[in-house]
Amino acid sequence: MTYTAPDLSEVLSNEQELNSKLINCKIALQNILDENSISYQASEGIIPLIRKLPYPIPTTVELNNNIKWLTLSGPQTSNKICRCYPIVRDQSGSTIDNIPITIRRKAINGGSWSTYGSYTSGNPFDIVADANKGGYIYECYITDNPSISSQITLPQYYFNYDGSGYSYNYLNVLDTSNLLISNNVRSIDTMYLSYGYNYFDIVANNDGEMLVAIALKNTPTIIGANNNTNIYIGYDVTRGNTSYSDGINGVGGGMVGNGSRNSMGIFLDASDKDLTSTYGTSFDGSFGDYGYTESGSSKECIVRIPGGNTGAYTFFENADASISNYGPYWYSSMIGSNYAPCVVVNNTNMSAGQKLRVKIKYIRAVAP
Repeated sequence: MTYTAPDLSEVLSNEQELNSKLINCKIALQNILDENSISYQASEGIIPLIRKLPYPIPTTVELNNNIKWLTLSGPQTSNKICRCYPIVRDQSGSTIDNIPITIRRKAINGGSWSTYGSYTSGNPFDIVADANKGGYIYECYITDNPSISSQITLPQYYFNYDGSGYSYNYLNVLDTSNLLISNNVRSIDTMYLSYGYNYFDIVANNDGEMLVAIALKNTPTIIGANNNTNIYIGYDVTRGNTSYSDGINGVGGGMVGNGSRNSMGIFLDASDKDLTSTYGTSFDGSFGDYGYTESGSSKECIVRIPGGNTGAYTFFENADASISNYGPYWYSSMIGSNYAPCVVVNNTNMSAGQKLRVKIKYIRAVAP
């Protein structure tokens, strides 16, 4: 048998490459031990260092989600699913995939826990709304260690537009064919609102004040319902240094009635006032500073329209309802083709052809 002498230069090259990789591996192991404050001897080899490595222990669990529930049935059925992303982290904050977790839930208004399902961390799953009202508190815990848990509260809205999303074809909630009030309005473009952005555009027809009230689509019936049926319209408003003559912006909502009696209010961006409401068709002369807004800081301002057998007040609130003022009363006797919950926009001094961009944070309704 013929003997072929090895290429010593190739053997040397391979040995050098292997030695370099082993040195890099040892340095990497030492770095991990340093990060975890684990002591070792510089003379220790790779296997002793591996034996010192910390074992990842599940320490926290998170249940991240995109809250976008709408009706269980009807024109907005496409978004009755909430996608959840469970994340388990170890003692160093690193994520650990494929850890068994359990989801259980109980009704927001009380009740006992029931198991919703079993899943694994790092893998998304769906929670499906089972009604047009109510909702649940969901608890996510590590199956082998229930003491490691977290909770989220997910209401099930009858109707919900949330401007932070990007899902298509379901956010067309403004009925621009039904302008309950239209003063100096040339056109309204809700295309981007329908595609998940948080704004729509209004163009003024002439110089002067512009006022528009746009009916909402697909809202729950609030006439004859109790006062637990509420429509919420939320805006983020920042107070600036605007004067009346420069063109105060107002955004809000309420109920528009047949004739001259309305139940609407708007939050203002003026430097010395932040709310006005009206029984009539204009907002002149009743401005006030109620503390809803703050100069240079975005604050959540909410229009809340409760249901009622004969009617109800429209309320104007901040995010935690620590500031809450009621406006005009709306009456069920005023029901007609031009009576509905609505979004209201006002500017006191527009130029002809000027475009006003209106940002809405959310529109929600909860039925009893």
